[in-house]
Amino acid sequence: MVARLAHAMAMESPKITAEVIQAQEFQHLARQHAVRSVPKTIFNNVVELSGAVPESVFLDRMLTAVGRQHLLENAPTEPNLGAPSGPITRL
Repeated sequence: MVARLAHAMAMESPKITAEVIQAQEFQHLARQHAVRSVPKTIFNNVVELSGAVPESVFLDRMLTAVGRQHLLENAPTEPNLGAPSGPITRL
C-alpha cells in the first residue's frame, strides 16, 4: 500500500518521484539503507518511515522531508466521507 501511495502521489505531481526497490533483489541497496523490515520509505535521503502507515502519516513525513510541514496546519482532521478515496496532493 505504501508503494502504491507513493506512485499515486508521483503521478499527481511532477515535483514528486517514487522508486520502489525490492530489498531481496537489491541486497546492496537494502544494506546501504539499513533495511530491517519492509516497507521502508526514505524521503530525500533525510526522513525515514518504516512499516505500513496511514496516508496522513506518510504525507506528514514527506512534507517534513521537504520542509513544508506547515501545509498540514490547515488540513482537515476528519476525512471527507463524501470525497473519493485517494492520495491527498495539496503541495
